[in-house]
Amino acid sequence: MQIKFTHTIFLFFFLLISFCSEASLNKDLASKDSLLVHSYIEGPHIRYTSTSRVDVFYIVHDSLKNTTKKISKSFRFKKDSIFFKGFAGEDTLNYIIPKQIKPQSGINPINKNIVVLGDIHGEFESLLAILRFNKVIDSNNKWSFGKGQVVFTGDVFDRGDEVTECLWLLFKLEMQAQKEGGDVHLLLGNHEMMALLFDVRYVDEKYIHAAHAYNYHYSHFFAKHTVLGKWLRSKNALVRIGEQLFVHGGISPKFLEKKMKIDEVNVGMRYHLNNYTQLEDTTLVDLFLYSESPLWYRGYLSRTPNYDRISLQDVLKTLELYSSTVIIFGHTPVARVYPFYSFKLIAMDVPIGDPKFIDQGLLIDNQMYYRIFAHKEKERIK
Repeated sequence: MQIKFTHTIFLFFFLLISFCSEASLNKDLASKDSLLVHSYIEGPHIRYTSTSRVDVFYIVHDSLKNTTKKISKSFRFKKDSIFFKGFAGEDTLNYIIPKQIKPQSGINPINKNIVVLGDIHGEFESLLAILRFNKVIDSNNKWSFGKGQVVFTGDVFDRGDEVTECLWLLFKLEMQAQKEGGDVHLLLGNHEMMALLFDVRYVDEKYIHAAHAYNYHYSHFFAKHTVLGKWLRSKNALVRIGEQLFVHGGISPKFLEKKMKIDEVNVGMRYHLNNYTQLEDTTLVDLFLYSESPLWYRGYLSRTPNYDRISLQDVLKTLELYSSTVIIFGHTPVARVYPFYSFKLIAMDVPIGDPKFIDQGLLIDNQMYYRIFAHKEKERIK
């Protein structure tokens, strides 16, 4: 009875939030149209329309003429993929879209070269700069990291105005890396969750404008039948490479009590994201979707009304359960990439693109840790 009641309350508040978001969006349509939104080309966005065809569209806004239009084409699969060239404005990139998108394993063998980047938040140029400088990609934005692996600790979405560009870059690099024996891991962050669950509190105005032009809610760009939406829903909340565990927010003591294995956590997160309005099993809703979730937890660095800062003892319990020696995480902003609890935890979320901070990431090279930058040489973390 308690479970059903909690489920009902959860659905009520979720639907209320969704309704209010839609109502607020509709209420603001006229004012959004009257605002000076800069010219943009948003896309491509791709929808599976059948088992053999996709629709590809862009939304193009000209601020001088105050016009917004959609440009679209349809493409048919040839065997297992679709190939097309960007066809709006200056987008002449080549896109490869697979017919099948499957989840990656959350457990990976040890790799001597791993680059880790924290919350990107739509800062595409900063992302390119740090990847190029550290030879992860070449001057044409193609994978050049060989059998190395790159981990993005989540939160590609929101705040910045080049989110879509970031997503397509990671989408492409993932395929290129795997062909070379490497890999790219995009972890789910709380802002990925928000984008999929109709929460637009931090979405850049450009995207609200584009969504309205297409009579959409922003989250519809990433619905289950879209390529990016399907790809995002295949992502993991936890990834282990060798003995290094990666997560967006962290593993709270309450979450740890369930003693879920990595695969169980990832399958459970996908279940909750994909079925949030019609969950059959609601016993873990609070742990997967709210403050104790691996996507939302801030207890590695902060106290909140819900929990104290985590103890070393609880960190050690997490490491033991997940056969790891270190947890690397984003989500909670820090001034620099730094370890604490004797290298048991490493904080990653240095606000990228923020002039008050130096853009940086983490390089793990033969179990040695380095801060990496976009414009200067790496420095050893001791």
